[in-house]
Amino acid sequence: MTSKKETSPAERTAAAMHHTAEQLEVAESILHRSAEEAPNPGTSARLHTLGHQVTAQAHDIDRRADRLDHASQPDPPARHRHE
Repeated sequence: MTSKKETSPAERTAAAMHHTAEQLEVAESILHRSAEEAPNPGTSARLHTLGHQVTAQAHDIDRRADRLDHASQPDPPARHRHE
């Protein structure tokens, strides 16, 4: 018997997806900071747009990971009514 909870492939995939989303949000922050520091307004606008696109992808990945998390959870045991 192991002391550590076994994780299913779906749980490991969801965890990896959440981690990827977190890393994309770090990249998004860097893009927006770079946009603020860019001397060229066109470059700044492109970096902000790219940052928003990265954020949208991160949120999409997180939503899909959440669905995978919920799908991998066992159904709660049925309750029986005793009358």
